[in-house]
Amino acid sequence: MKNSPNPVLSRLLTHSGDESDFATKSSLMKDIYDKLINMARLDKHVILIGEIGVGKNKLAHLIHAHSRRAEGTFYTFHCIDMNEAEFKEAFWEQIEFEEEHLKLRYDVLEQASNGILFLDQFSELSESFMLNIIDSYLQGSKQLFRYNEATAPRLILSLSQNVYQRLHKTEVWRQLLSALNPLSLTVPPLRERKEDLPDLIEKFLKEVQTSEPTWKELNISPAAVKECLNYDWPGNIRQLKNAIIQGAVLSHGNTIDCHHLPFSMKWKLPYKL
Repeated sequence: MKNSPNPVLSRLLTHSGDESDFATKSSLMKDIYDKLINMARLDKHVILIGEIGVGKNKLAHLIHAHSRRAEGTFYTFHCIDMNEAEFKEAFWEQIEFEEEHLKLRYDVLEQASNGILFLDQFSELSESFMLNIIDSYLQGSKQLFRYNEATAPRLILSLSQNVYQRLHKTEVWRQLLSALNPLSLTVPPLRERKEDLPDLIEKFLKEVQTSEPTWKELNISPAAVKECLNYDWPGNIRQLKNAIIQGAVLSHGNTIDCHHLPFSMKWKLPYKL
């Protein structure tokens, strides 16, 4: 039997954030955001490329917020571990009877009509599945929105950096570009914009304080901040957030020190429970 999830941790890990998440001191990220806003207004499909945890999901929401589709739906389809049955149910045409007439239905496309369809972790699919989804999107859009193409969902695809490095040299990549004519943007990893680390740490501390009343005094020691600045963050922003949450738990909502951080060389036992 699975353990019941900790409600505090669930709230923290699923916090969606808002546009204040995108405040940055990094000139590199300021340039990324400027490009992203311009992309949002063009109403073209977008491919976001970056390491796991850099915030591609939040950037996709930013595109939605600044696009002409801001009042429409932002619909996320999680591609990881998708099987053939799930693919067919989501993207293939389904024939239904409605008032004694046959009707074609496309589940995911209709969910995202006049909005954005975010294909999260698209790079985790096999290459054949990638092409199948794009083909089903194009065929379904032609069927459903042939009289008003502007209501067809706008696609945002999330690609991990390592898959992109392999994929962009293949015929599959050429076919994706030909089918979608997308804009693409590479998101830098956290280790390339460490000037944002203090503000991100402060932001996550405030999230924890707000989500758990008994942790209102939570803070972090200067030594632990230094440890964070010296670390390379292979898991990027997602890993940083999880590290702060773990630090909050292990410090009992008091002061996060080096030995509370999961990546620290000063990690030690026992913890006082």
